[in-house]
Amino acid sequence: MSYILGIDGGGTKTAYLLADESGRIIDQYKGPTIHYMQCGYDGLTSTIKEAVDYFINKQKIHRDEIAYCFVGAAGYGDIEEDKEFIKQAIAKGLEGIPFAVDNDTFNAHAGALLGQDGICVIAGTGSIGLGVNKDQSIICGGWHHAFGGDEGSAHWIAENYIQEFTKQSDLRSPRTLLYTYMKDKYNFNNDSDALQQFIVDWDYDRTKIASLSKDVYELAKKKDSAALAIFKKAAYELSLIYRSIYKQLDYQYKIPVSYIGGVFQSKEFILEPLKEYLHDLNLEFVTPKFSADIGSLLIAYKYLGIAIDNTLVSNLETFHNSL
Repeated sequence: MSYILGIDGGGTKTAYLLADESGRIIDQYKGPTIHYMQCGYDGLTSTIKEAVDYFINKQKIHRDEIAYCFVGAAGYGDIEEDKEFIKQAIAKGLEGIPFAVDNDTFNAHAGALLGQDGICVIAGTGSIGLGVNKDQSIICGGWHHAFGGDEGSAHWIAENYIQEFTKQSDLRSPRTLLYTYMKDKYNFNNDSDALQQFIVDWDYDRTKIASLSKDVYELAKKKDSAALAIFKKAAYELSLIYRSIYKQLDYQYKIPVSYIGGVFQSKEFILEPLKEYLHDLNLEFVTPKFSADIGSLLIAYKYLGIAIDNTLVSNLETFHNSL
């Protein structure tokens, strides 16, 4: 039996799926990010090797039984000169397993739209979009968070949350539940304790900061006006990604558009304003068919020439629906 390995390397965590040629998921594994700017090339190698060794040891299979692997890697392609170094680091981790690698937008798009033309936007720790129209594709967004990029992402939402707290502290903005919520949750004696908490104690860690977006979701459920405004701003920023791709690819027909990433788990707080911002375009929002890790499997199957038929899709659905 031959096995297929799909890897979805996001900005916070990495998901690994081991499947057979019929789409039956054999095992799964979760690990830390493989974004090379966060873990380094050596970290990328060791993280992937650890996951592969896990599958080999647990399933009692040989490395050469893994016929192919597709790696969706956040950050891949951002800096052209780094692509070869990323490939080399992945190759060391896979130790002889044939593979292909591309930006994680490609496997997200493949999973969400099952290979159809259209647009998929990822809004997790970071944000980025991919549009496909026949033989053309365009990536939009994904600029580094250090200078305010990754608009609409969990990290961006969290930064706006902290910024709003500082404004409410100074009375530059009217105080809402957001102000007391942050103070109480993080046990601030003084408002300036936010600096100690997020910059010193957390070292302004990207993943930890992004996790604050969950606070904004909780506040939105309580109808906090500041939190709702942050989500509306995030939706607007994400709408610009869809709109830019739509215009550049010059779609001449109604296209499906989808979405993947933790920000979209905020449901109506992000999706309703997003759809409103895009109401003038000839597109249809569709629920993502599969997750990005399954998207990596789908791309690997295509590289091997394995047909994405009803049986394979049905087997993948069995796993997806069990999550």
